[in-house]
Amino acid sequence: MMTLPLGDEHVEVSLLDVTRMAETDATATRFLTLRERAEYARLRHPGRRREWLGARVCLKTMLLRNRSVSDPTECEIMKDARGRPWLSFAPGLPGRKVYDCSLSHKGRFASACASAMADRAVGVDVEEISPRLLRLAGAFVGDRATFFRSRPPEERLALLWALKEARAKAVGGGIGTAMQSVTCEETAVGRHRITAGDGLQLRARHLVYEGYIIAVCVNDKRRDCDNAKTAC
Repeated sequence: MMTLPLGDEHVEVSLLDVTRMAETDATATRFLTLRERAEYARLRHPGRRREWLGARVCLKTMLLRNRSVSDPTECEIMKDARGRPWLSFAPGLPGRKVYDCSLSHKGRFASACASAMADRAVGVDVEEISPRLLRLAGAFVGDRATFFRSRPPEERLALLWALKEARAKAVGGGIGTAMQSVTCEETAVGRHRITAGDGLQLRARHLVYEGYIIAVCVNDKRRDCDNAKTAC
């Protein structure tokens, strides 16, 4: 697992190559609570199970490193009614508090993001650079889109999708919510301003790693995050 240079002193982002995870069932036993293991067991497709587990290993390994927990089963990754993840800790745990988290997985990679600020919500997304998004562009590219023209078409679309999906997770508005009305502006290399139709502006960062885009969006206002509505 590697820490990505996409966060700051309050936001941490990690990435795991799930194809290098050996003995997934043993890893699940070590990292998951009984309730999490029951959810893991309900996933029938081996690839889906590996990706799902990888994202949770990412997040819990970060918690171990910053001493929020001493054992990965001392916290549980729960979901609200609409599927957004949140952390439930065993009572009385010392260490750094984590107020918000986000998970993502796609193909080879799983990623997790955690916020140590109470008023800062986060969203992370992993997207493979591939021709798949070319045929889906109409669903998330607005008519006014003039974005990232210096990049190849497949990379442009993967970046736009990842930024918009990370933004949806950070605000809790649902992944498919008005994606065409969300605009993305690259303010510096790898840094972005994301603006929604309601005028809300968020900041985001991304990097390209081995054919994948990893994007992180930060919502400093944490609007409606306790009632988030987007799935990881």
